[in-house]
Amino acid sequence: MKNFILLSFVFLITYNACSQKYTPYYFSNVEIINDLQFLKEKCTSIHPKFLDENFSKSWSNTYDSILNTLPDSISITDSFVLMAKLLSGIEDTHTGFNFPIEERQKYMFNGGLCMPFTILVKNNKLFFNQYFSKDPNIQLSDVEIVSINAIDSQKILSDLRSIVGVKNRECGDHAVEMFFNMGFWILYGESEKYLIQTVSSDSILTAKALTNEQYFSLKNQYPNPQQNQYKLEFSANRKVAYLSIKSFLGDDNFYTFLSNSFDSIKQKECSALIIDVKNNPGGRSRAVDSLLNYLTNKPYRQYASIGIRVSDEIKTLYKTKNQHLYSIINQLNEDVIYSFNDSALLHIPNPKKSLFEGDVFVTINERTNSAAATFAGVVKEKKLGKIVGHKPTGEHLKYYGDYLSFKLPHTKFEFFVSPKEFIQYGGTNYNTGVKPDTSTLP
Repeated sequence: MKNFILLSFVFLITYNACSQKYTPYYFSNVEIINDLQFLKEKCTSIHPKFLDENFSKSWSNTYDSILNTLPDSISITDSFVLMAKLLSGIEDTHTGFNFPIEERQKYMFNGGLCMPFTILVKNNKLFFNQYFSKDPNIQLSDVEIVSINAIDSQKILSDLRSIVGVKNRECGDHAVEMFFNMGFWILYGESEKYLIQTVSSDSILTAKALTNEQYFSLKNQYPNPQQNQYKLEFSANRKVAYLSIKSFLGDDNFYTFLSNSFDSIKQKECSALIIDVKNNPGGRSRAVDSLLNYLTNKPYRQYASIGIRVSDEIKTLYKTKNQHLYSIINQLNEDVIYSFNDSALLHIPNPKKSLFEGDVFVTINERTNSAAATFAGVVKEKKLGKIVGHKPTGEHLKYYGDYLSFKLPHTKFEFFVSPKEFIQYGGTNYNTGVKPDTSTLP
């Protein structure tokens, strides 16, 4: 999972504005070329997709086109957009750039301005989440946005996805929501006001940009919309348990929550369990195992296969991280994929006194990603329950992960590249996600 997405939004606008004017740093053509060459070398030597000649040629053509059209100098923000869009062409939720947080802080410290609102992405459309205004009568929550500063909302969403999410796909829209304020600034520059056209009105809403101090002064007057990461509820007759899991990060609270929840479910003798993993971006395989251990006592595998692309970087990593695996891949030529055998993927569940043996329903959507999609795939493959939703999971059955991190030599942008190829359960079409069994709960 892209852990960088979870950086606190507070860091994007942490400093008080002052009278100085922000001036972005400019890099020379030669410096950007060197960074691009470094980026290409790491991507093409590490990521499994580049073993596909057609994909490699197509991506390299895009790279060459960028090199041939570079200006003599380019600002740090434009450099980020250029490189982030190039990397997004890999179409991998676990390969991308960290946002240049320090540059945003520099901007805010030197008189920068920010949006007085946050957004949500639903069904490929932009909506207001919160609008921070001195006038309490202005209620814009869930109002659809048509355009901002005469830029069509579909273009904005497409552009944002290409630098923080996944190009042309919904599975990265959590990142679009988190970094919308900063992403809009990087893409389109500073705005002293935002002219917003909405579906609900023919008139244009003018939203004045805020300083850091103004933003937090207004924001603190509004309730925090954050939801619990984990939640357990019961139906009125106590026969149906509803388990909501927003993340598989697997902190101590998660394991305690599972233990207490399944004890309560067993005590109430529930006959059905609904597990909601909609909008769950994923997390750790260990956390997925912990939940599956309450649903089955039979051995299972989370993945049909896992492959590692052999490279110098992987050999260096496993030389200290995993001596056994290093002893195997060190004997292999580069540019091959080493696949784990069946026994290495098999998981033996820990016996649970509160094992649930009733009917299980797992609700998903297009933003059920990574480990959450893997969980749904195992439930479907092992017939542990029914998958419920209107669309497949956002993560494809074949996806990539366990990224390696690097820093570009001149711009110092941090990026990460996946060396592993995962084939998860849930269907036979690897270019789509886990498909639902039904669209409605019984």
